[in-house]
Amino acid sequence: MIYFIYGNQGPTVKSQIRKIGESFLGSEKPDDLNFIKLDGNNFLVQNVVDECQYVALGYEKKVVSLENCYFLLKPKPKNKVDQDQDYKTLLNFIQSGGVEETLLILSVTSSSVDEKNELFKALKEKAKIVEITDPDEKGWNEYVKAFVNKKGITIDRDALIELATRTDGDVGLFANSIQVLTLYTDHIRYKDVCLLVARPLEDNTFLIFNLLLDGNNGEAVRMLKDLKINGVEPVTLISQLANQFRLLNQVSYLYRQRKTQEEIARELKIKPGRVYVLSKYIYRVSENTIHQVLDDLYQLDLDIKSGQIDRYYAFEMFLLKFKTQ
Repeated sequence: MIYFIYGNQGPTVKSQIRKIGESFLGSEKPDDLNFIKLDGNNFLVQNVVDECQYVALGYEKKVVSLENCYFLLKPKPKNKVDQDQDYKTLLNFIQSGGVEETLLILSVTSSSVDEKNELFKALKEKAKIVEITDPDEKGWNEYVKAFVNKKGITIDRDALIELATRTDGDVGLFANSIQVLTLYTDHIRYKDVCLLVARPLEDNTFLIFNLLLDGNNGEAVRMLKDLKINGVEPVTLISQLANQFRLLNQVSYLYRQRKTQEEIARELKIKPGRVYVLSKYIYRVSENTIHQVLDDLYQLDLDIKSGQIDRYYAFEMFLLKFKTQ
C-alpha cells in the first residue's frame, strides 16, 4: 500500500503520517523497527524501495515514511543527492502497487507539486493521495478560537483576532506563537501579540505599498528600518512590492471590464478585502506609472544583486522619491 500526503501545513502533514501509519499497524505498537522515518533530502529513492521490501523481524507489518520528497515539487529544487537518484526503480515500485505487508508514505510540506511528473501520475493511479488544504479565513478563525478554548488559554478578544491575522492559516507558526506567548504571560493581550508575533512579510509589504500610494513616504522608510532590524532583505521586499503593483494593474484592468469586487476576487484568487483596498487606488495611479514603477523596481533589483549600490540605501531612496504621478 502507498500513500502520498502533501500540503503547506507541516504539523498537519506529520499528524496524518502518524495517524495513517498507526492505523495500518493496527494493534502493533509503532517503534523504530516497524515505523521507519526517512528524509528525502538525503536518502536515495532506490534505497527506500529496498527498505520496503525488507521484512521487519518480529512484526507482521511495517511502515516506511519518506518525508521531504523534493523531487515531486514544481519547480524541483536542487539537491546534492539528485544525481544519484534512481527514479525508475521508485516508479516501477509505485506502478506495481507496492508490498502488501509494508505501507510506504511519501510526503512533502508544500502544495506546489508537479502534476505532470511521471512519479505523481503513477501515484495518482496507484496510490492514495491526501492533500492538506489551507483553511479559508472563516475556518482558520474558528480553528484558532477552538484551540485556545480547548487549551484553556486566557486571551483577550482583540488579541485573538490579531493572532489569527498574523499567523494567517499557518498551523506551525500558530503553534510556535502560542508557545512563546504562554511562556511570556498567562493572560495574552493585544500588545503581547504585537510585541512577540511578527506580521507576515507579505502584509508588511502591503502596508509599505499603501503608505506609498497614500503619500506617506517617510512612514514607509521608517517601516523599512524596522524590517531591517529583523533581518528582512530589500530584494525580498522589492519582489513583493512589484507583485503588489502587478496586482493593482490586474484589478484596474478588471474594473474597466465592469467586473464586481467579488468577481475580481474570485478571478485573481485573493480576498475581497484586498480588492476593496486596491480599488481605492485605481484612479490615483495611472497604468503608465505602474509600468514605470515596475521598470524601476526591476532595475533596482538588478543593481543591488550586481553589487553596484548599497541595498538598503538604494531601496530607501526609491521609497523617498516615489510619486503616484
